Amino acid sequence: MVLIDEAICSRVASRLAGIEVKMAPPVGLLELLDREQALRVLLFFMAINYDTRGLGGTIQGHYYRGSDFLLQLMLALARGQPEVLEPASLSHLTLDDFLSWFSRFGEGRLPRRPAERVRLLRDTALRLIEHYNGRVSELLSACGNRIGGPGGLRERLASFKAFSDPLAKKTMVFAILACLEGLWEPEDPESITVGVDYHLQRVALRTGMVKVLDPTLRQKLVKRQFVTQGEHQAIRSACLEAFSILSACSGLSQLELDQIFWHLGRNCCQVRLPACAQEGPCWRPVECTLIKATSYECRGSCPLDGACRASKEPGLLKLVEPKVITYYY
Repeated sequence: MVLIDEAICSRVASRLAGIEVKMAPPVGLLELLDREQALRVLLFFMAINYDTRGLGGTIQGHYYRGSDFLLQLMLALARGQPEVLEPASLSHLTLDDFLSWFSRFGEGRLPRRPAERVRLLRDTALRLIEHYNGRVSELLSACGNRIGGPGGLRERLASFKAFSDPLAKKTMVFAILACLEGLWEPEDPESITVGVDYHLQRVALRTGMVKVLDPTLRQKLVKRQFVTQGEHQAIRSACLEAFSILSACSGLSQLELDQIFWHLGRNCCQVRLPACAQEGPCWRPVECTLIKATSYECRGSCPLDGACRASKEPGLLKLVEPKVITYYY
C-alpha cells in the first residue's frame, strides 16, 4: 500500500545539515508556575491538543493560533483561576464550563467537537486521581523516569483515553514539552519518537519519503476523501519509520526532527499555500515559527526546496494527509 524511499530520506537529510533546534523553553512555564502546576498544564493541554486547524483568538490582548492558542489558554487558567485545572474540578467538568474558557481572557473561536474534549479531560483527571493521587509528578515518578519499556510513560499513559494512540503522538509531545520546559529529564530520551500528526504526514508524502502505491488510496488523499482505519494506520506507521531513517541519516534526534518538521509543515508546507507553489519569495517570514524555533536562515524558500519531490513536481502538492476524524492528533 505504501513504500518508504530511503534515497529520498537521505536526500532530505542532507538539507538539514547545519539547522539547529533552539532548545529554549517555548513557554517558560517554570518562570510562571510551580512544577506540578506546569506539568498539569501540559498534560491537560495535550489531552485536548488535536484538530486545532482554524482555532485561534486573543488572550489578554495577544493573538495566538492553533495549538499555541490552546496552550496559552491553559496557562492563563493556571495563572488566573488555578482551581479550574485541579483534577478534582476537571473530573466533573461540564460542557458549558469548558466552552466558557474561550471567552474568559479575550475572544477565541470554539474548538471542534467540544463535548468529546470534555470527556477526554474528565477521563484524564479521573485516572490521574485514581492512580497517581491527582499529581502528574507522581505519574512521572511511577514511570521510573522512563518513557519506554514496561511501566514507562508510554505504557502508563496508554491507559488514558486521550493518550491511547498506538503511535503515542500526544504522549511523545507531552514528553518533548516537559523536557524543553525543564520539568522532566527522562533517563531514556532516545525513546522519544516523532509525533506523527497531519503536518508530518503531509511533508513525508510530498517530499516522497513515503510513497503511496495503491491508486485508490492516492486518489483519496488528492481528493481529500475519508480513508479507512487500516489505510490511516499504514501511512502513519510508514511515516514513523521514514523519520527514524531520516534521524539515522541526518544525525538529528527524533526530538529535533519533530520540532523541525512540525514547524515546517505548519509554515512552509501548508495544505493550500505551500511556499514552493508561490511566485517569488515566501511572504510569511514575520509570522514563521520555523525561523523562531530553529537556526534556519530563511532566504524566502522552504529548506527542503529542491530535495523535496513536490518542489520539482507541482502535481505532488495535491497530496495531503489522510482525512480522518480522530483525537490522536
